[in-house]
Amino acid sequence: MKNIIKRTLALALVLVMSTTALFGCSSDTDTYKTYFSTSYSSLNYYATSYATVREIVTNCIDGLVEPDVYGNYVASLAESWTHNDDYTVWTFKIRAGQKWIDHTGAETEYALTAQDFVDGIRYIGDPLNGAYSLRVVRNLISGLYDYYWGLDDIDCGLDTETNRDELVASFSDIVGVKALDEYTVEYTLDSGAPYFLSLIESSMLLLPVEYDYAMELGEDFGVDNEHMLYCGAYYVSEFQRDKLIKLTKNEHYWDAKNVTLSAVEYQMIPDGTTSLEMFQRGEIHYTSVESEAYQALKDGSLGDSLIPNEFSFSTNYLWLDYQGANPEFNTFVQNENFRKALQAAVNRESLGALREPVDPSRLVRNTINAEGAIFNSEGVDYTQLEPLKAVANANYSADPAAARNYMEAAVAELCNEDGTIKGVTAGTVDYLPVIKTEVDGKLPVSLIYVGTDDEDEIILAQLFEAMVEEAIGKDYIDVVLAFDTSGDFYGTVGGSVDGPFNYDIYWDSLSTGYADPSGILTRITSEGVENVGCYNVPEFDALIEKALEADTFDERLNYFAQAEAYLLEGAYMIPVISSLRGYHLSYEVPFTAPRCLYGNIRYKGMQISANPITLEEYNKYEADWEAKKNAAN
Repeated sequence: MKNIIKRTLALALVLVMSTTALFGCSSDTDTYKTYFSTSYSSLNYYATSYATVREIVTNCIDGLVEPDVYGNYVASLAESWTHNDDYTVWTFKIRAGQKWIDHTGAETEYALTAQDFVDGIRYIGDPLNGAYSLRVVRNLISGLYDYYWGLDDIDCGLDTETNRDELVASFSDIVGVKALDEYTVEYTLDSGAPYFLSLIESSMLLLPVEYDYAMELGEDFGVDNEHMLYCGAYYVSEFQRDKLIKLTKNEHYWDAKNVTLSAVEYQMIPDGTTSLEMFQRGEIHYTSVESEAYQALKDGSLGDSLIPNEFSFSTNYLWLDYQGANPEFNTFVQNENFRKALQAAVNRESLGALREPVDPSRLVRNTINAEGAIFNSEGVDYTQLEPLKAVANANYSADPAAARNYMEAAVAELCNEDGTIKGVTAGTVDYLPVIKTEVDGKLPVSLIYVGTDDEDEIILAQLFEAMVEEAIGKDYIDVVLAFDTSGDFYGTVGGSVDGPFNYDIYWDSLSTGYADPSGILTRITSEGVENVGCYNVPEFDALIEKALEADTFDERLNYFAQAEAYLLEGAYMIPVISSLRGYHLSYEVPFTAPRCLYGNIRYKGMQISANPITLEEYNKYEADWEAKKNAAN
């Protein structure tokens, strides 16, 4: 295992040649230059799954509120807002006098009003419009769940008695979003949501739409920049799918004086090129730096500008399949001692070192929800609520002795004295199109790890194999690696919770999307849409139900903390590290843009330096930012 780590960290990028020869400083501080890597068929912000499209739209269509440079929510299209005592009714006063603009930056005849926010919910509430990631909003806004599935039943032929047009016409009577007057919109929720503002930041589905315009275009709505309307700091002035996407400052914007950049340009990365190469040539203003690149750059002219990435609310996990076709693993994974053996065998810091060579310990994460993302009414971090606190703060460094002891206990429970596994016979495990292999029903237990054919993921898989076999012992476990070459990894391993899946273990991630644990935890219950391992844990499910029915937000968080701790103490899934990529290079002056914890990057207020920011400069900016933040609070 040590040799794998040393070999991995010693890799130097062949593409990273002499930085002094390639690097050229950018003198343009008025246009932010970034990149995209795939061709986008649509800019329809309600239906897209692409992160870059969502980022573009975030800067071109304003929501009700937005974060400031400290991450506090301030007025955007809503000048003010109120909520009732239990956070089930939220009322927003919309900024008057705003107009939608077109792709040339010209004002249209369409005024932006409270009805546009109502119509956004009307749009996503129709299954025919294909809203993406609808579950959270659909389950939260009163009546939207019934309205959506009522239409779906009609469309699928399950309901032949209800007239679709009549149901659509009854939207205002059923769904809890209302325009109280021209500039007042009210949301009624099925449960209290103190986190509602963070959901507004993170979700495209709460953005406004000019409904008549969108309906007239039909399927062509958002197909390109000319079939969109805008009400944000920028508009999409150019949309060359395979070359360039350009955002231009909206001169009619309500807060134009605080829009510091005149344009944002996204350039397509050509085949065979990396963002690092483009940065070195002065073609873009930002690039992430992987661990191999860090090693190649740290002693060069850019070494002083390598800045540690700050945070990621996404967490990488090892998913275990509880209904797989491998009878050996399937028998053992039901056993808690075996799962804890795997948990103790995993060296989180070693896996983190593949992304962060200097301080891999800062990537280690023991919880499902990220630290620093959710707080109770007293400002206590959710991950520090008992009993989750004990899990979050535990030292889960690899413990080979404990791993071996747990495995010996599992073997004693599941195997006969001759090493045969009780109830298991020899047979074929068919995980095609990835792998088809034979098992003999005896120790060592065959564990099939399925990954992508990405070079970094292959190295991670090899490291996982080495550490597990070394800690538990090859006499007890045999890790078999298989790599999907189809280009459709999730389609290969299994794309729904119906199972069975083509893996025993695979590596994936989930992200804390807004300031409430439900964003992840309700999705990974026994019947949850993200329970891709198909475990069945009634105790966890019961605690989630208690959380959802809690009278106060603090009680809600306490039940969620109990539920998350229960799942992790039983090692039903194994969090490993933050999805944080170690370092970056940037021309962006730190802490000048809004601090977006849950949503996409915002360019409003961003300032660009003529040269890459050094780590020393970054630290000075951060200290100044911290001082101002503390003074403001």
